[in-house]
Amino acid sequence: MTSSRHGQILISGAGVAGLSAALELSARGWKVLIVEKAAKLTEVGAGLQLAPNAMRHLQRLGVANHLAPNAVTPDTLYLVDGRSARPLLAMELGQKAEQRWQNPYWVCHRADLQAALLETCREHANITIALNATVSTRSVNGATIHCVIERDGKLQSLDVDYHLACDGVWSQARAEARLDGAEFSGHIAWRTTLATDSLPDSFASALAQKTAVSAWLGPNSHFIAYPVKAGKSFNFVAITKGENPGKLWSRSGDSTRLRKHFAQWSQPVRDILAATENWTYWPLFQMPKAQFVGADRTIFLGDASHAVTPFAAQGAAMAIEDAAALAAALDMPDRSAGLRKFDTVRKARLATVAKRGQMNRFAYHATGIFALGRNLLFAARSADAFLADLDWLYEYDAAGAIAA
Repeated sequence: MTSSRHGQILISGAGVAGLSAALELSARGWKVLIVEKAAKLTEVGAGLQLAPNAMRHLQRLGVANHLAPNAVTPDTLYLVDGRSARPLLAMELGQKAEQRWQNPYWVCHRADLQAALLETCREHANITIALNATVSTRSVNGATIHCVIERDGKLQSLDVDYHLACDGVWSQARAEARLDGAEFSGHIAWRTTLATDSLPDSFASALAQKTAVSAWLGPNSHFIAYPVKAGKSFNFVAITKGENPGKLWSRSGDSTRLRKHFAQWSQPVRDILAATENWTYWPLFQMPKAQFVGADRTIFLGDASHAVTPFAAQGAAMAIEDAAALAAALDMPDRSAGLRKFDTVRKARLATVAKRGQMNRFAYHATGIFALGRNLLFAARSADAFLADLDWLYEYDAAGAIAA
């Protein structure tokens, strides 16, 4: 690893948060070692929506250049009545989104984002990635942390300035710090992808735009669809209530149970559910309290800090924002003051985004008179008015908020 303008930082986890943080810190002169317990970074997860507040940073870092061949710029966001298949609201995205928020709105597969982040990291001489490795021990010695890394059965010692815990919703670092762990949200995300050329005719003809994001709304559930893999595939997510399955990330879902849940929904949704048996079952967990700056020069980012439910479609974006904000904070002359501001600003931002997610969940899952009122509101307001309601979310500059 080359010499650095600052010092060295250890990152646990090579997911979206860890790789984004490595790029942000390397760009500001830090030397970074990423430790990842997996022996190989394999394709995991499903689709992601990358709103302009996330794309602002991905474009600046050069990640967007690597992601572009596999991403899709959706033309429109539709909100649809799940039982009647009647569009309730259509908001234009595409060029209009980029003009309004100065950055595009993309959708992609999570694996493609991870691959683009990884490829960009490999262009930075200051970033080293150690796979099949774990942090064995850590001890604070003044302004540094002495770490022992175990990799392929061998031990390596090094001293770093900070340890970033980007190790996900089941964060080992968070557990070691005896912080509250993730709590089950009461909801399940059922996920699958289908080749675009094999989509059921009923779904393919339901929307005017074929590169749209669509959210199908219904009682206590909703159903999301959008293209991924350069438009060659479609990602589908069905959100339902469910029981706590215990500490697991995902497993194969019971498609019969899923189809039964949506039996009263419109033909396009039922046909998608019938088109494949391969649905994964992802219990949705959330952190009861966001934690950023911890003891012993440890900093938590992404799901390890603030696992959030997907109702605002901001999970990956919040991890990307965390990374940009932290790098800006550590670039301040007084790093302690920078970290205090980082902690305050990010907690306020997460609280606001979480509130928006709760509002979306209520609107998407509304029943009875509340669903009727929602539909009347959609009919009465212009699409531009709804877009304006997103300015605070999509115009946000996470690094600029720290520097302000």
